[in-house]
Amino acid sequence: MLKISVLRQHTVLLAILLGAFTLVLTNSAFNLLLPYFIEHYHISTTVGGWIIALYMLAMTLTMPLASLIVDRLGRKRTYMLGIAIYGGFSVLGALFHTSIEVLLVVRFMHGAAAGLMIPLSLVLLFDVYGPEVRGRITGAWGLLLMLAPAAGPTLGGVIIQYGRLEMLFWLNVPLAVFSFIGCARVIQTYIPARRKKWHASSMLRLVMAIGAFSLGVQVYASPGISPWIPWSIIALGLLLLIRFIQVENRREEPLIRYKLLRRQGIYPLTVVISTIQDCVMFGVIFAVPLLLQEVFQLSPALSGALFIPLSICTSLFMWIGGNLLDRGRSLRFIAWGTLFVSLSILTFAFLPMGPPIWIIGVLMACRGIGVGLSGMSITSVGLQALPEEDMHEGSVLSTTIERLASSFAVMGMTLYYDMRWQSLAGNGRAVDLPKWGALQEICIGLGCAILLTLPLVLLITRKKVGILVQNGNQTQVQGGAAGR
Repeated sequence: MLKISVLRQHTVLLAILLGAFTLVLTNSAFNLLLPYFIEHYHISTTVGGWIIALYMLAMTLTMPLASLIVDRLGRKRTYMLGIAIYGGFSVLGALFHTSIEVLLVVRFMHGAAAGLMIPLSLVLLFDVYGPEVRGRITGAWGLLLMLAPAAGPTLGGVIIQYGRLEMLFWLNVPLAVFSFIGCARVIQTYIPARRKKWHASSMLRLVMAIGAFSLGVQVYASPGISPWIPWSIIALGLLLLIRFIQVENRREEPLIRYKLLRRQGIYPLTVVISTIQDCVMFGVIFAVPLLLQEVFQLSPALSGALFIPLSICTSLFMWIGGNLLDRGRSLRFIAWGTLFVSLSILTFAFLPMGPPIWIIGVLMACRGIGVGLSGMSITSVGLQALPEEDMHEGSVLSTTIERLASSFAVMGMTLYYDMRWQSLAGNGRAVDLPKWGALQEICIGLGCAILLTLPLVLLITRKKVGILVQNGNQTQVQGGAAGR
């Protein structure tokens, strides 16, 4: 019979997973359906890319607020607020899905909910589980959570091909309700610290900076606009972002602790690696559905089914990676995972126009193996290199940087794709060939970007095997589990 404490731990895990599951389920389905939305709403690929980019931008804007909201409400209530926002706007999307404007608003608010929930999910679990099992808990968290990306694309493809779009929104509602009730009953209530202060000027700078970046990219894609105009807007965004960081760093309790990046050791390196990995991940999310449906002419349902081996392998090897992390004998498996991701993406660029389905399935599985071994392991190693009291701030900081970089990477890729294939089409070739050429170039760029992180991964695997954090001090532990 399970002890009460162990039973409570696993119940907390389930409650958190329900919330994260519904979040990832719809997002993975929406990412696959980009070609459908382009055709259904009669929009360009650049505009369609905002369906993905708005989600990430909202996450980026919300994550700095997450620290302030946690400071006021506590971790439990903040996580539940995210679930409530996600469920409520899913209802709105189901009722008014015929409007592209409403769809974009719903995606933005879904991203805002994710900005509250994602940084807290692992931190809430780390509150319940000790350092000696956190690698395995991270693996279990990823193992179960990756069921959503397996079901999402397949479910989304089947719904679009045989059902109606609003069904995709309605599916979220019961999951959100169950998660909300579960979190209310089993997660411990934390007393809010109430140390941070609201500074409207700082939030205005952040919003204006991200808005200027987004507007600059959008204006750049508009015909008849002089190149100096979008670049000036982007430069303004950069200046506002720099000013935001400067002001926040002088505050006693900043919205985000950027000073954590100045720490010597593993954490800053893992942020760099995770940021590049995140940009590549969302880049693949943009490119692969276009490749499968617009170039290889596969149906949405079949395209979704091809994501199943990716998710299964990611889940399985995330669990394996978590166990290897707890054993602490070596972190070289992260380097092998990074190499697998790079090679699988690069291979996509050299496929023939009509490849056998099994080859695509094998490549998706290989990428899943690589992501499972490297993705969450890097994040876990970085967080466990911080003192316990800084874990939440470290999670918010790294995730904010990752999502901000990823959102602009996706916007840049959508812009490049539209301009590149139209340029190639001007040579008189059939439309599918220019699109294939543009996507080949994107895959080569993404594969090489992952490959560039390999030296940093090797540096981490050689530098430190495990880290013990006691009283705010880091101590290297050779042969021990990270964070033990």
